[in-house]
Amino acid sequence: MANNQVNDTNVDDLLKFLLYVGQAKRTFRTGWILCGVERVESVADHMYRMAIMSFLLPSVSDQSKVLCMKLALVHDLSESIVGDLTELDDISKSEKHRRETEAMDYLTRLLPTHVGTEIFSLFNEYVEQKTNEAKLVKDLDIFDMLVQAYEYEKIQNAYGFLEDFFQNSANKIKTDIVKKWLKKLIECRSSNNQLQLPFDSNLNTMLKHVLYDDQRMLIYKLPVSDIREKVNNYISSRAQDGNPSSSATAEHSSNPIKNVNDQYD
Repeated sequence: MANNQVNDTNVDDLLKFLLYVGQAKRTFRTGWILCGVERVESVADHMYRMAIMSFLLPSVSDQSKVLCMKLALVHDLSESIVGDLTELDDISKSEKHRRETEAMDYLTRLLPTHVGTEIFSLFNEYVEQKTNEAKLVKDLDIFDMLVQAYEYEKIQNAYGFLEDFFQNSANKIKTDIVKKWLKKLIECRSSNNQLQLPFDSNLNTMLKHVLYDDQRMLIYKLPVSDIREKVNNYISSRAQDGNPSSSATAEHSSNPIKNVNDQYD
């Protein structure tokens, strides 16, 4: 009976962990929202393509590819609890790291010891940036963001409106492999012979009757003007008040694990 109870507890915790992985699919990438991007990607979207990029790396051993894929799949998992924090959240890098480490500690304790230990070790390896694989995955992190910016500009037919992402991040890529990929991306973005996005697969399903008008124009989308207005109002309120957050909100934000645990009490 005791063994069955242990097994049941492990399965319960495993399901909790998987629900947090699901939350990563619903956690939006903050930078895109602040720029008024439509249909913003999730943290899980971002990590998935990074993992695929790892699989495609040339001149890298199979062992290193596997490690890169693992790093890609867990490096932002803490954001399923703390969110995608930016400078607008008024926290230091050390505080951001503390919250993310605490979140990963909670998540990995839900798993069998050997698995949880490996995932927590992968998270730390990425943060510390001491191994070649961690540095390579960091470059993939930046490169995926720039590929995503390229896509958003094309989707919204607004070339250049995400130029700041290229200006601020392109020069941070250090590895030769990813530099080569980036060079081609920039060439495509700046030339008349740009890469075309794949055909919208939603048009092959019943969703074409829901998401589009008779001219195949997308009609179901986020109201970009409303988003930009809210962002501008939020930034203005911060400038006027100095700290618009209530003490209750600040307390909730500073201790995300406590609130996580409260959900299951």
